[in-house]
Amino acid sequence: MARKQNPEQPVGEIIAESATVKSRSFGSCRFAILGRVAAEPALRYTAGGKAVLDLTLATTAAGVASFHTVVCWERAAETLAQYAGKGRELYVDGRLGSRVREVEGHRIKQVDLVVENFQLLGRPLTASADTGEEPAVEGAA
Repeated sequence: MARKQNPEQPVGEIIAESATVKSRSFGSCRFAILGRVAAEPALRYTAGGKAVLDLTLATTAAGVASFHTVVCWERAAETLAQYAGKGRELYVDGRLGSRVREVEGHRIKQVDLVVENFQLLGRPLTASADTGEEPAVEGAA
């Protein structure tokens, strides 16, 4: 039996709101991905100074490759930009978030995979230049 929703109760909490973007977080929608970084990550900063990183992970199931773009914020973004190079094996988990944005006058709904926890796995393709080793890094956003 379907549960009736109170029209005065929001579906999710509003994370960020501006004239063109609204984000919502849905508490029970989670994801976990184990894959390899498909492209070199590019760290950028918002106008408010927060670090953000869009990272593409490649996975394989039944011989078919899939690519997943995940979004990392703040400390997680900076750490992954430094240590998660192309080809690095990585585990990430987090929540699904959605936002509505305007592109050329059209409203587009986009679902984001927002990283909350991550773990670098295996060795990087190239070791650190100074010591030949990489520090153990495990993070949480």
